[in-house]
Amino acid sequence: MVNDEIPTLTGPLEGSTTENNSEQHDRSRGKITGQQIRTVIVSSTGFFMDAYDIFVINLAVPMLGYVYYMDQNNTVPSNIQGIIKGITNVGNLIGQLVFGYLSDSKGRKSVYGIELLIIIMATVCSAMAGSAATGVGTLGFLGFWRLVLGIGIGGDYPMSATVSSEWSSAGRRGQMLALTFSMQGWVMAADNALARLIVDKFKCDSVHTHLPTYNRSQLKHGIVHLSVGNFHRSHLAYYMDVLANEHDQTEWGIIGVGVRSVDKPISTVLQAQDGMYTLISKGCNETDVDVRIIGSLIRYIFAPDAPEGALAVLMHPHTKIVSMTITVSGYDLDLKNVDIQHDLHHPQAPRTVFGFIVHALDGRRRANTAPFTVLSCDNVQQNGEVIKRCILKFAKALNNIELLDYIQTKVTFPNSMVDRITPATSDTDRQYVHLHCGIADGWPVVTEPFMQWVIEDSFCNGHPPLELLSNAPYNVLLTEHVEAYECMKMRLLNASHTAMCYLGYLMGYTYIHETILDKHIQSYIEHLMNDEVTPVLPAVPNVDLDAYKRTLIQRFSNPHMKDTLSRVCMDGASKFPKYLVPTIVEQLKRGVIPYMCALAIGSWIRYLGGKDESNRPIILSDVLATELKLHELASETRPSAIEMLSVRQVFGDLANDQRFAETVQNAVKLLYEEGSKATLEKWISGPRSSHK
Repeated sequence: MVNDEIPTLTGPLEGSTTENNSEQHDRSRGKITGQQIRTVIVSSTGFFMDAYDIFVINLAVPMLGYVYYMDQNNTVPSNIQGIIKGITNVGNLIGQLVFGYLSDSKGRKSVYGIELLIIIMATVCSAMAGSAATGVGTLGFLGFWRLVLGIGIGGDYPMSATVSSEWSSAGRRGQMLALTFSMQGWVMAADNALARLIVDKFKCDSVHTHLPTYNRSQLKHGIVHLSVGNFHRSHLAYYMDVLANEHDQTEWGIIGVGVRSVDKPISTVLQAQDGMYTLISKGCNETDVDVRIIGSLIRYIFAPDAPEGALAVLMHPHTKIVSMTITVSGYDLDLKNVDIQHDLHHPQAPRTVFGFIVHALDGRRRANTAPFTVLSCDNVQQNGEVIKRCILKFAKALNNIELLDYIQTKVTFPNSMVDRITPATSDTDRQYVHLHCGIADGWPVVTEPFMQWVIEDSFCNGHPPLELLSNAPYNVLLTEHVEAYECMKMRLLNASHTAMCYLGYLMGYTYIHETILDKHIQSYIEHLMNDEVTPVLPAVPNVDLDAYKRTLIQRFSNPHMKDTLSRVCMDGASKFPKYLVPTIVEQLKRGVIPYMCALAIGSWIRYLGGKDESNRPIILSDVLATELKLHELASETRPSAIEMLSVRQVFGDLANDQRFAETVQNAVKLLYEEGSKATLEKWISGPRSSHK
């Protein structure tokens, strides 16, 4: 008969004589003793570290991607991830089997401690994997020591379990073992939390963010910009930020004015962010990233809600330049337009860019304040002359002779050429800024490293010290002659964009970089630039055109721009007259049929048909084409190139050239019958030009 007072216990550690009679009595009664608490703490801590050594690789792998796989989107290939993460578990199994056998055959006291030495050695060697010997891959070296580490951890598992078991009573053994082994669950939770915190911090540290070093409260609004979009924020606002940051220029802060109702979303974000935003420049390489917080936009006004406030800053003496980015179609001034008519009769509450500028100039004239310079930053050839004609046309409609004379004699409208590819902001861009930079920005801007600004030196009320930005990477040039640079940029860059976007869309691509990486598209664009555009370009001072064209292909190929074809396809009716028609006219004068230009027009006509090659509807975003009802003309079963080319607002007199019209018609026919890919292949393998 067994006495109830005699405990059923496993003994303490072999050879131990340290346990006192009181603790023995407590254990025998199933009570928790101080020794048992210490045992659980020690064993659980050891088990926690063992488990963490296994799961910590989930934290390390994303960081390894940023170091060793920058060219693969900072991601370790899945097959290598699997090996690195799984190899420790293989070692774990080996360790448990080997150390379990040794414990039984040699005795635990003889084996205990060896597994700890293995863990320490493997941990140190894993940390030194980056200095692997020549001929041994770093990740291979790491994988080997992760295997050894697993063997040590596998050996430590039975040791921790045995220690816990030996110091527990029969009534508490299950609880003590559960507490010890539950550490693996805590490790998994800790690993997930630490992975988010540490990896996010690592990503933030890998992308340096430049902050404004100037006092924004000291910036004066030397510039008011109408219709703030992404391009303005990557170009003019960036330049002014550089001048303030690096050259202590405080006279050229910017007040942004949203003129249209569609500007409401961005106005809400910029007002909430006090005008500040994140500008991310991304090159072709993953590491070519520059992040900058722009502070030059010191205030934003949504004009539909506060037209008087917008007029007030335009008339303020601090305002020396009024700039704008209103897109190509924004310069089509129609005096019969409802909003224009409103502005002609309500000078205190304008609705349009033209109304705000003219009425503000009139206010400055009456207040005897110096006028401001009107500066267009749109991709329009001779944009200064174009906006001047619009402003004078509006002013004449007011029948105010004094105002008209004031504008003609006092106000200047410099031409300018602007260049920096800047796509629309996506949710992916917002997530990138948040994850990689730790910044919550509602409307960040992603752009390319390249930038250029050529400006006619014609300012009526001073200008920023732009000569300080003449060198790379800023490439700002003040000159008396902008025309050659405008032609170069619009007939090479913008024309290439226009020529490839409709073909790329029909071929099923989404982004510009995907399109240009198609070997047939790239060949097509190279033929267009080299064979048709370059021969009729005016000479461009100090520019290597061959190098410039190679740079364009590289810029188009930048995979980090995510510049959508749908964006570039917008407003084709306003783009063709400015980007492609001048080249066509010059080539026809030389007696040459520009085949590549003809295909560009043909692909646009096919695009205007309203359905892609999979019979999915195409959403047209083209104000002028809609007004001219070109989509109706192009959606006919057999759209007529002659009829399309007869639309003089887009193509001028091109319909009068029968051979060119027939070439365009042939392109449209092939696109409908054989598809865009087959048509393109035939087109670039055929004659590149033909003399009449």
